[in-house]
Amino acid sequence: METQHAEGTSPFVVDGYYSTEGGGGATSSSAVDSSDASFGDDGVQFAECPVDGCEEIVTLAELDDHIELHAAEEAAPATDGYVSPYSNATETTYSGSGGGGGGLDIWGRFFGAAAPKTTSHPTPSSNLSSYDSSSKTSSPAPSGGAVPQRKRLGKAELGKYAHEKQMPDWLVSLLKNGKYVSAEGVIPVLQQLLEQNPSTVCAWLCHPAVQHISKLRKEGGFCGYRNIQMLSSYIVGANAPGAEHFRGRIPSIFRIQDHIENAWDMGINAQGRMETGGVRGTRKYIGTPEAQAMFGGLGIPVDARGFKTDLPIDAEKLLFDFVQHYFESGAYDRREKVRCTALPPIYFQHRGHSLTIVGFEKHADGTADLLVFDPMFHDPEGITNHVGRRFRHKAPDSALKPYRRGRKYLKKYNEFETLRLRV
Repeated sequence: METQHAEGTSPFVVDGYYSTEGGGGATSSSAVDSSDASFGDDGVQFAECPVDGCEEIVTLAELDDHIELHAAEEAAPATDGYVSPYSNATETTYSGSGGGGGGLDIWGRFFGAAAPKTTSHPTPSSNLSSYDSSSKTSSPAPSGGAVPQRKRLGKAELGKYAHEKQMPDWLVSLLKNGKYVSAEGVIPVLQQLLEQNPSTVCAWLCHPAVQHISKLRKEGGFCGYRNIQMLSSYIVGANAPGAEHFRGRIPSIFRIQDHIENAWDMGINAQGRMETGGVRGTRKYIGTPEAQAMFGGLGIPVDARGFKTDLPIDAEKLLFDFVQHYFESGAYDRREKVRCTALPPIYFQHRGHSLTIVGFEKHADGTADLLVFDPMFHDPEGITNHVGRRFRHKAPDSALKPYRRGRKYLKKYNEFETLRLRV
C-alpha cells in the first residue's frame, strides 16, 4: 500500500523514482497491465520494463528484481567521509601468468587514476544445451547426439524486432554518436567493498582492466553486444591475444555485427544466419553462439559451456562449481580475503538476458554469489565516485548488491551458458 497507493511521499520508496503514472520512473510488476505482457513458446510471460528509457523485455517473474536494480542505480554514496589517494595505502600487486605478465602491478595502476570516463559512447537464441566446445568448431553440438535441424527463430528468442529488416535511422544515429556508456576502474572499487564487508569470507575478481559497459537510454535489447564489448575491453586493456584486431578500441555494435556475419561466411556457427535471418543493421537479440562465432572468426580462442538440468538448483550448482574452479585456476595470493587475478571475465547467458561475470564471492553462511557487470544497469555514483581512490564505506554489503547474482536470481532458470576466453 505504501509503495503503490501512498498518501503523499512513501517512506519506503526512493524519492522521485517509483511512479505508477506516466512520465517515467519505475513501478512494480503488479502495476504492469497484463495486456502489455506476451507469452513465449513455452508459456513464460514477458513484459517490457516500465522504467522510462529502459525498453528491456523481461519475464514477469523477474520484473520486480529488475526494477529493484534500477533503484540501486540511483542509490546515494554512503562513505564515512574518509577518502584518500591510493598512494597512502598498501598496494595490491599481481605476479604470475594469465594475461598480466609476471610481476606486473596490474591492480596498483588502477589506483590514483582519474575518475572513470563515462562515455555516452539480448538475449539469446534459446538453444541452451549441455555442451563444451571451442571456437574452432562450426557449431556447438549437444553432447552425445547429432546437431539438430535449425529453424528460423521468432520473437520469443530474438525479441520484438525479430522480423525487422533494418533498425530505424534515429537508433542508427544514437549508436553511432553515443556508442556506449563505460566505467573503468570499477573492479578495484569492488575489491575494497569485498574486503570491508564482514559477511564475505573470500572472493575472486578478474582482471581490473575490464570495463563495465552498459546500454544507452532507449537503445533496447543490445545486452549480448554489450557483453561482447566487455570481453573486448579485457582484450584491449590487458593486451591479450587478439588485441591487434581491435587497434586499442572497443568494437561498436555495427562492427560486432560485421564480425559475426563474417564468421558465418567462414562456416563458424553458420546455423546462426538461418536462425536469425542475419543480424547486420538490425536489433535482433544475439547470444552465446554469436559471441562464439565472432571471437572464433577473429582467431581468438574461446570455450563455450552449457549447463542444463531438470531442477534450477542443480543447474545453479553446476554453474557455481564451474565459475569457482575457473577463478581458482588463476594466479593470486591465497592469503588474501579478496583474490585478485588477471583472468578474463566470463560471458554468461540465461534465458532472456546475458551478463558478464567478473568475480565470485563466498559468504559466512555458506552461500555464494556471482559478481557481475550487468549491461542493463549503470554503476551507481556511490561506486564511480571512488574509482582510483581508497575509501571506507559505511554499508559495503548494500553497495555490492547491484553486482551480485545469487540463489534468489538464478532459481528462476534451469539452463545457463558461459563463454570464456582461453588464456
